[in-house]
Amino acid sequence: MEDATEQLLALWGKGAERASGLDFASHVKAIAHARFVLRRILRLLDEQAIAGGLQPLQHQALLQIYGAEGPLPVNKVADRLDIAPALASRLVRQLEEKGLVHRARIPDDRRVIAVHASDAGIEVLRKIDASVHVRVDHFQRQLSDEGKLGALATFSFYLGLDSDPRLAILLTAAGRHTHNHR
Repeated sequence: MEDATEQLLALWGKGAERASGLDFASHVKAIAHARFVLRRILRLLDEQAIAGGLQPLQHQALLQIYGAEGPLPVNKVADRLDIAPALASRLVRQLEEKGLVHRARIPDDRRVIAVHASDAGIEVLRKIDASVHVRVDHFQRQLSDEGKLGALATFSFYLGLDSDPRLAILLTAAGRHTHNHR
């Protein structure tokens, strides 16, 4: 007979809509746990940004700027952060004052200002990232396999992958792996 984890994994592998209809309590439990994980990780990220000398939204802006394929127009910074362009412009100015980004006009359209991370900005991101890894690793060790997989199943729903057959295979295999290593 399957244990509880294998039953949950089989349920989650059916997709959020079907899982909700089949076992609403387990479905909501997975959502609650995923939200807990997400909030804890975001808090850890924010704490490390502050420790690294940046406000959380400045950190997010710097991540988006450095993570872009090339110089990022300020309006795209706003889009990536889901904030008003005026706030994005203010964030970019603050980062520029700290020496973490450089602004320049785009040659093809002189009206558009694009931003790229400076070497100092990249170094700040490296330090924050190293600190984040230590804290997240500690947090991850506190989570059960069931909790990790439940959060993954919920995140897959948020991304539209919850009824992807590859996820069902992954969750089923994870359940077997978890069961065999007890």
